[in-house]
Amino acid sequence: MTWRTLVQNKPVLYFLLIPFFIPYSLKYIPSLTKVYELTSFWKLGAVMLIFFLYLLRGKISVIISMIWAINLLLLSSSVFNGLSDLNAYTDLLPALALPMLVELGIEADVAKIVHVTFVILATLTLVNFGLTLLYPQGLPFASLYTQIRNPLYFLGQDNGIVYNLLSLVGLNYVLAAQNYSIFKVKLLIGDYFIRLTPRIFIFNVVSILSMLLVGSATGLLVISSLIILLELSALANRKHNIWPLVSLYFSFFVFIIVLGDSNPLVADFTSLLGRDAGFTGRSLLWEQALELIKQKPLLGWGNDPEIIQIWGGYFSSHNQLLDIAARGGLLTLFLYICLHIYVFLILGRIPTTLANILFITIYCFLLGGLMEAGVRPTQYIFIALTYYACLDYKKPMI
Repeated sequence: MTWRTLVQNKPVLYFLLIPFFIPYSLKYIPSLTKVYELTSFWKLGAVMLIFFLYLLRGKISVIISMIWAINLLLLSSSVFNGLSDLNAYTDLLPALALPMLVELGIEADVAKIVHVTFVILATLTLVNFGLTLLYPQGLPFASLYTQIRNPLYFLGQDNGIVYNLLSLVGLNYVLAAQNYSIFKVKLLIGDYFIRLTPRIFIFNVVSILSMLLVGSATGLLVISSLIILLELSALANRKHNIWPLVSLYFSFFVFIIVLGDSNPLVADFTSLLGRDAGFTGRSLLWEQALELIKQKPLLGWGNDPEIIQIWGGYFSSHNQLLDIAARGGLLTLFLYICLHIYVFLILGRIPTTLANILFITIYCFLLGGLMEAGVRPTQYIFIALTYYACLDYKKPMI
């Protein structure tokens, strides 16, 4: 039995993938706390097996090399700063293992690994949606959760839920682009036929309603942007131009987040959006994060998400790029940006629907990161799928 045979096996894929998606809300439910703790060992076993299988493959891609470099810098920073919390180290493992498993799946049976991941995410999303309808103010039986400010739902807190939905919707469109396990219908409206994909329609609606129910403005904006950009591409039958969108992202980062209150356009922009100029306190967190980066620009403060002491507690920077620089230093941030530019250069050369879907999904992960900290491991799934976009179009990696 080879690594390829194992990765082609659906039960093995479920075993390897499920522990990466266990909702952390389970640890706040007294009757399920032990179960959640046991899944940590399951995840560790899955990670070790993925590492072993990838070693058997006998080669490492540029993308995986860059992801490893980013996480090794975060690891070095944590050791240098003497972080004693084990999570500072173990939290790096999913970001390494998931894209490695995706690359193995691409060479073994890409449709199977994408479909299995989609099924897991779809199941969790439907459970979360049902529980949110029943308990719109959060899970009442998660009695160990004591934070009042942000209610806890099955898939996590308000803004955090959107990253599961981004992954779900993105993979749904990937499967549709490859015509894998997808059902389409034709509707006659007047003199015109309209093609409808029920599964895409259903999960798009569920995703938007989920964000409306939890009241996440950021989440609603991000998931809506993903769906709108994907549907506009389908209607126009053309790819989006990558670089204007990337330029818009970095412009927002510089003028709104880095310059902040010193930029007179911020007040006008936020009033147009109907938000306060401080972005519900985020501007103070961004200022504090910039100060921390200035204090330790090379190695950062270690892989601890909540390092800003303010308002009587510890908070994250609420911005992905600032968070990476604060945790791992400017070199880590530079590598993270280089990884995305490298991927965008590749996807920009491939005129396929799949490449467009991957770019838009990765871009929307970055959009969410403008208001939230951390890099979700599922973001790396779509980065790793860039390798498949090249194989599918028979175009070599740069």
